[in-house]
Amino acid sequence: MLLKKKSGAKRVAGALLLSVGLALPVHALTNTNVSYSDTVGYQTTTVSPGFSALGFPLVNESVVASVVSANTTNSISLSGVSSIKSLMNSAKPYYVEVTSVGANEGERFEVDVASTTDAAIAILPASANNTKTLAAGMLVNASIVLRPHITLSQVQGLFSPALVGNNTSSLADQIILVLNGAPKMYYLRADNTTWLTSGSASNQANVAIPPGTGILFRKAGSSGSTMTSVGMVRGNAFARNYSSGFQLHAPGFPLAKSPSAIGGVSSNGWVGNNTSTSADQLIPFVAGAPKTYYLRSDGVTWLTSGSASNQASATILNPDSAFYVKRANSGAFLEAKP
Repeated sequence: MLLKKKSGAKRVAGALLLSVGLALPVHALTNTNVSYSDTVGYQTTTVSPGFSALGFPLVNESVVASVVSANTTNSISLSGVSSIKSLMNSAKPYYVEVTSVGANEGERFEVDVASTTDAAIAILPASANNTKTLAAGMLVNASIVLRPHITLSQVQGLFSPALVGNNTSSLADQIILVLNGAPKMYYLRADNTTWLTSGSASNQANVAIPPGTGILFRKAGSSGSTMTSVGMVRGNAFARNYSSGFQLHAPGFPLAKSPSAIGGVSSNGWVGNNTSTSADQLIPFVAGAPKTYYLRSDGVTWLTSGSASNQASATILNPDSAFYVKRANSGAFLEAKP
């Protein structure tokens, strides 16, 4: 398929030290090519040994796309679809995303795969991955897609040369998710198939990396690798939830974003202060190091150390990189589609 647009950028991500229970060095991450079209796209990223911060804005192809005929607080029925369960892999995680314009555009709901039937998608109402509470009848006549999540094993398959497994975690390639402000490390075993984490003997290969969630990736050894992501470019606005404190986010689209593009103003619940440590912050990785941007007390201006110019419209958030957000308050924002 022809790609209608093409853009590229070069950068390096470096040392990361944040008071969220993490003290991880982040080494070279260079984006060599980012291309996308209205339907499908790819990203090629060179990842050097050590730690890198990565994001995955391209989504997996949907297994179902339809219109909601009815919904309860924990199930969604679709018009003209009678084989939902048979289209899914019971070992993998899935989510529903609303694609039609309206009050619920971009909202996502975690799927209860085990309870899903051919007639209805079961939803996990208490999942932290849900961007909104599902109310009875809320989605009737809305268009939705059912997509598989990106998983640890899928990320593993994006690398060439292949990732390195080892039964000693410190010698293996690792993926680190930041959950509720705390890191959770997964490492690839020597069989190059199994992913384990502390406190569990079960294979974690199908652990989900939810949309808009960044990862810290540790490349073991002295050789780098190339990560090539291929997927669909979402065609609807992107619903994003923020929690209070530090969190690791990633773009919802394969585009560089500015603070204002992700809703970084006081009218959206962000807290400004002329003292950077007391303000809400964005912390991307620039020229080999984390760089802190903070919201000023006027609620619209973003500054960074060493510059007096307003960075509110500067594209400081790169399309395949994770970035830290520090917020005083929780809140939600709907990012417009490109």
